[in-house]
Amino acid sequence: MKKPIYDWGNQHAAIFDSYIHALDGTGIRYFILRNYEGLPEYNESKDIDLIIEPGKYKSAAQLLLNTFRCHGVEYYYVVKYERVRCWFGMNSTSDFAIHIDLIEGYVNKGFEIFEFDKLYGNTAAYKEYRVLNQPYDIAMLLLYKVIGAKELKQRYRDKISAGYKSCKNEIRDILVEVLGSDLAQKVCSKVEADEYEWIVDHSKVISRTSKKIAFKKHPISTVVNVMRFLNEKVYRIGICPKKYRKMIALEAPDGTGKTTFIDALTVMLAETFVCDIEKMHVYHFRPSVLPNLGAVGEKAGVMKQDTNFENPHRNKAANPLSSFVRMGYYWLDYLIGGAICIRKDVQFDKITIFDRYIYDFIIDPLRSRINLPRCMRTAFSKMVQQPRIVFVLDAPADVIYSRKKELTLDEIQRQLEEFDKLSNLGDNFYKINANQTPEKMVLDAKKIILDKFCLKIQK
Repeated sequence: MKKPIYDWGNQHAAIFDSYIHALDGTGIRYFILRNYEGLPEYNESKDIDLIIEPGKYKSAAQLLLNTFRCHGVEYYYVVKYERVRCWFGMNSTSDFAIHIDLIEGYVNKGFEIFEFDKLYGNTAAYKEYRVLNQPYDIAMLLLYKVIGAKELKQRYRDKISAGYKSCKNEIRDILVEVLGSDLAQKVCSKVEADEYEWIVDHSKVISRTSKKIAFKKHPISTVVNVMRFLNEKVYRIGICPKKYRKMIALEAPDGTGKTTFIDALTVMLAETFVCDIEKMHVYHFRPSVLPNLGAVGEKAGVMKQDTNFENPHRNKAANPLSSFVRMGYYWLDYLIGGAICIRKDVQFDKITIFDRYIYDFIIDPLRSRINLPRCMRTAFSKMVQQPRIVFVLDAPADVIYSRKKELTLDEIQRQLEEFDKLSNLGDNFYKINANQTPEKMVLDAKKIILDKFCLKIQK
């Protein structure tokens, strides 16, 4: 599968430079966190982390929105993690996308590990921008990754080792303030010996110690911040409002090119939302929290699982009672899967993509050996989480049949007529012409996705 390429070009450079000058013009204090070398012309990362003065987010956000507007950005999307707001700007008619994080100080789960004023007092000039001096840059990189991500990639280890050699005393003093003398000395000795695995393995100890010291410094504000963090997490994951759920489903007869379309779609989404392709979570038909009924039957010793999938209509439909049990079992998988898998996707702001969804039971019940009235199958489909977008790939029946002959021409035509009726279930169904190139199909889908998931910037 093609990997996304994060290009940083003239438009990115102009947006970044204009935004920094706008911050300077309004007196909002900021500094760039890591990967500033080469800016504005070049950016070695896929995003930019800007630490901004706490309490100034609304003003900084409005400035960024105005900057996007002035430089012809069509859409924007913001995702919030505690004091981090990830801003994405993108266009529907080009590959342009930019990702800038606005971070109000360094807070982890409500604990302020580094105070903003302390950090800002240790910034230096880089061209016309403010960046952390080297000791704080190295210390922040170490703690930011170990406490937040509980990992240290090799490129970060190399940078930490190189920086530590040139200013070890200053870095040690910073770590002592955050971790206490004993733990700081251990961490420094491991950095000096390039024993980073020990540091990663003790990430929980490092995180817990830094939080205890942060609490002792500011007990009241820490309690308030922790309560806000927990409230936000419960709201986002527990309640899981529709506005946070970026969920897409794909429906189509076999032979319309679903796999090719999904492969191209995931790459486009990763490029558009400037993220790793692993942020696209693709499910095949069901969340599969519950195993396939055939596997359950085989494990119970009552039947042998049928694994011949070349002919989807190879078996007759079950009787009505058995069909109801089958339908209920798979419906339960969607219900539980929605509560577990999809909510987890929401927690990490992943895009959920279903290659076929519960609507398949309406269109093609024989595939799952279900013999129930259409109204009953439709009722089941309405009692699960609904995707915000359902793409229905559409092509002439004879074209589909020429690509894949698993189904008869008449069955393909029947399914196409059923797919036409899906729009009656809601306004989240969109037809995509599958009788065109995958690139054009994805472009058609992109405009729909941006309209649904993002906000349009008014000229």
